[in-house]
Amino acid sequence: MDSVNNTVNTALALKDANVVQEVQARLLKKVLNSQADTIATLMQSVAPTAIDSTLGSRINTQA
Repeated sequence: MDSVNNTVNTALALKDANVVQEVQARLLKKVLNSQADTIATLMQSVAPTAIDSTLGSRINTQA
């Protein structure tokens, strides 16, 4: 009988662990989406600084 009880208790513990993991994954997704929205807003609020696409893309190596 102890074997059956141990099996049931293990199954219930695994179910609880899965629920906790699912909640954490959903929270992570919400946080990542929120951060993505914040970054998108910040990127839209910054005016483009380079008029020429090659501006700042070359390094002068002469000293």
